[in-house]
Amino acid sequence: MQSVYYNNLGANKRIYDAALQCFQNRGRSFPVTGSIPAAELAIEVLNDHPEIFYVGQEFRVMSSLMRRDIMPVYLYSPAESVKIRNQLDATAQTIISEHINDHQSDYDKVRSLHDYLKSNLEYDTVAATSHRPNERNIAEAHNIIGALLKNKCVCEGFAKAFKFLCDKIGLECWVVSGKGSSSIGAGPHAWNIVRINGYYHHVDVTWDNQYSDSSAVSNYGYMNLSDDEIAKDHTWNRKHYPECPSSPYNYFRVNNALIDSKAQLESMLYNSFQMEEEFIMFRVVRGSILEREINGCLTDSIQRAANRCKHISVSTFRYGGVPEQLTFFVQPDYCYR
Repeated sequence: MQSVYYNNLGANKRIYDAALQCFQNRGRSFPVTGSIPAAELAIEVLNDHPEIFYVGQEFRVMSSLMRRDIMPVYLYSPAESVKIRNQLDATAQTIISEHINDHQSDYDKVRSLHDYLKSNLEYDTVAATSHRPNERNIAEAHNIIGALLKNKCVCEGFAKAFKFLCDKIGLECWVVSGKGSSSIGAGPHAWNIVRINGYYHHVDVTWDNQYSDSSAVSNYGYMNLSDDEIAKDHTWNRKHYPECPSSPYNYFRVNNALIDSKAQLESMLYNSFQMEEEFIMFRVVRGSILEREINGCLTDSIQRAANRCKHISVSTFRYGGVPEQLTFFVQPDYCYR
């Protein structure tokens, strides 16, 4: 599977191929001619091949009048790399055997991998602010070693691990390099695009991890979004990646949790309370009247729905969500009347 970035390179595909061959064979350098951004190309090669974990985040450059030679930094010896790769493959196989099976749909597989990474990885705040990209601990936080062997990484590690696992089970997946800007931070960012039954969707496991305050409960604000939906707080070079014009496999659409009115919201909450659901998630339809009203009416809607329940009551509750994506959760505490 070739990436959109690769297919758009035209005659410069040979430079991508040379970089990939250099990395795979642990070569000394590869040449870059013309105006193609060398750093961007190297990043895209490593994004397309997360199994190349042994190359550092920064490269040395030797320039002449006619060309530039890009010299990668290798973080491990060949023997160390083989040992680590075996550990990574074994870890991936364990994750897949425990969370993926042949009876699952592609949507179920994406959700299972999303939930595993969201719940088992910790965001590495030290690596995120480090200015020593080729130091081993920092570099590992940016690749699959941090994600799969240390359970601690930055967004790039989340995204590369998601692709690495998707590659293992035959799901088409890409790592997207761009920028994010929301209430949890702003700056360079990485996430994924995955293909589900022919439809492309954005998946940002990192931000679902960061917006969740409990590893036991998954947040789905950034699982399976369209271009327009994720563009509310993400930017990227759309020419480099597959288009995601719609989101038929968005979590809230699949689970009938798209809400567009106060009446529908109150009805959904009432039914959930009657079933004593411990964690209720929904998404407000963008452009609906409820979008303008949700911040002022959510507490009242929760209380009205709770008051309708005859056999149980909601003694206390907490709520929150992802405002940029209009997703919300309600976590009630129940007692019997």
